[in-house]
Amino acid sequence: MVLGDREESRWTMETGHEGQHAYQAQRLRELIEEVGRRPFVATSPDGLIKVSAVATGQVVDLEISPRVYRNTNSKGLARSILDTLNSAISGASAMHVENLSRASGIKVDNFGQLFENATSLVAELMDEVNDSK
Repeated sequence: MVLGDREESRWTMETGHEGQHAYQAQRLRELIEEVGRRPFVATSPDGLIKVSAVATGQVVDLEISPRVYRNTNSKGLARSILDTLNSAISGASAMHVENLSRASGIKVDNFGQLFENATSLVAELMDEVNDSK
């Protein structure tokens, strides 16, 4: 559940400082999960191959047009499939890093850095909550 600014303000007033940090940690976790499920679709230059991938690098869909069988160059087909797979995976990672960086305010160059920084941020927030008890 992602709350808007009005709900966040009410949540903060009702729960205090601890609640605000818990809310921020929860919102960040939900955002990472949501963005990680959105696929990026790459299409081969000839339009015969489409690959969908998510930020983890998992390929979630592969479409190959029946017209691909008109080409007898199996090495060329293999290269086209691999290039499109790699484009989908790198595109998904870049798209998710950009979306999460924008939403979280954490500026990084890759998904691994973003996850590492987000994990550190959540740990800091939880430490602050525990220290204030």
